Amino acid sequence: MPSLNTIFYGPPGTGKTYLTSRRAVQLIENLSDHELEEQYPSEARDELKAQFNQYQQQGRVALLTFHPSFAYEDFVEGIKPFKNERNELYYDVEDGIFKQLCFNAAYALYHAQQQRALEASSNDRKKNTEVNSPRTTTRPFDALFFEFVDYLKRMMREGPEEITFETKQGKAILLTDINQNNTLSFHSAKSSKSYSVTKQSLSKLYKAFSSPDSIRNLSEDIGKVVGRGNTSVMWAAFHRLKEFESTRYQTYNYLLNNRRLSGKPVSAVQYAQMKRAIQQLDYRTLSPTDYAQAGNFVLIIDEINRGNPASIFGELISLIEEDKRAGKSEALQTVLPYTREPFQVPPNLYIIGTMNTADRSVDVLDMAFKRRFAFHSVPPNPSLLRPAVSVSLSDVGDSTETEHVAQAAEPGAPYLTPKIHLDQLCATINERLLWLKGEEYQLGHGYLMPVLSAENPLVALRTAVYQSIVPLLEDYFMDDWEKRVLVLGPDFVEELPVPASIPETMKTDFQNPFQPHKRYRWRMLNDREFVVAIQRIYATS
Repeated sequence: MPSLNTIFYGPPGTGKTYLTSRRAVQLIENLSDHELEEQYPSEARDELKAQFNQYQQQGRVALLTFHPSFAYEDFVEGIKPFKNERNELYYDVEDGIFKQLCFNAAYALYHAQQQRALEASSNDRKKNTEVNSPRTTTRPFDALFFEFVDYLKRMMREGPEEITFETKQGKAILLTDINQNNTLSFHSAKSSKSYSVTKQSLSKLYKAFSSPDSIRNLSEDIGKVVGRGNTSVMWAAFHRLKEFESTRYQTYNYLLNNRRLSGKPVSAVQYAQMKRAIQQLDYRTLSPTDYAQAGNFVLIIDEINRGNPASIFGELISLIEEDKRAGKSEALQTVLPYTREPFQVPPNLYIIGTMNTADRSVDVLDMAFKRRFAFHSVPPNPSLLRPAVSVSLSDVGDSTETEHVAQAAEPGAPYLTPKIHLDQLCATINERLLWLKGEEYQLGHGYLMPVLSAENPLVALRTAVYQSIVPLLEDYFMDDWEKRVLVLGPDFVEELPVPASIPETMKTDFQNPFQPHKRYRWRMLNDREFVVAIQRIYATS
């Protein structure tokens, strides 16, 4: 079983981010390593990426990057500014990415359990019908209605505000009472006149209409089914019942950050219903079938060590531990500081982090955090840079310097096409970096991967060297040109002459003659010089 909390660490450019997307797809589709390789071979990167993007859209995967200003309020929950319809500023508590994904995972489990119960009830009813049993069984509407009424009663008991229903014309009516027969009583917001909707009336509407939108004419359509009564109030109650059913029985794609389901805005009522549902979930009653049906969810944290993980996770650092997850033997629950809501981390949520060891060492993470994660090293893999690439040279000149590293072209051909072995280049550079700086400061094969598929490999290689590898070496060896030369060789570096603005007399007139500080710069090589310099790196190793 893979660890629930994993960190992939290694030098820059080793493919850690790609590996996280690959692992996310593997976890969501519940594939073994062999099945993953069969279904998504290394050359099928586009297919894997498309599948990963689809899971992101479905709310099964969330991707974020830690940075120095990222805080608990962004990750879990915090007070954020908003503007209302009148463009007035107000403040409210907003759920962070981690809390939202936990919500997604928990609601999937809740939904799976309820679907199983609904199917079991349906099968029992079918069996009783087949054997002509005189026993009555609970029908789906009965279960839905009683849960709906229970929800409304809790809202009336615990909610600080009145419960408002909306008619088809957009007018507000207030729920004032639910009697012992579960009859709903309403009155208009502008008058004290009361209206009632019985369970029997809602049951008839539920059987007759698939949705409130299918009711075109209130008085005619509802009147034919129910008979006498206020059809506007009945429609409002039926509409609210179907809205409750959708959050209770249907799967939603809860997209992160903007609270949208399947591209449609989620109302505050729906969101509150779904939250309340998962808070009532008893994880101990979940079956293996429920977990399989719900599936896994994955949170990917790129550059996890660039923020302050202990501060960002806060008290939840204990809850992410495998045996502290909801439903486990040592399960823990906390109360969140802003909403005062009880909170657990569901067991079907995986956390995957990446860490660039050249940016900051693994040791910056405190032991309490490191103890809760499994660490997997992702070293450079030069073998992925095969086969050798051919480059075309138009600037051959008369030099014989390429004879030992380049094959001559066929007679009459206008170009030489020497082979460049990127795998040997990467391996040699890393061998030198290993001794000069350490294994945390190597060159990832990802810097050279674009050369393999480039239309012009020589241009791509020049770009990789001058725009990626050279800046990396400058960062690794601050103002240490000797070590930079030891890595790439002397061909890429030239010494700057002493400027004419320094007089010759300054060098001889003093008791201790002036010794100018040697200064260097990167040399821009032409194509022939560049190929020779590159091949010299690994030809002399």
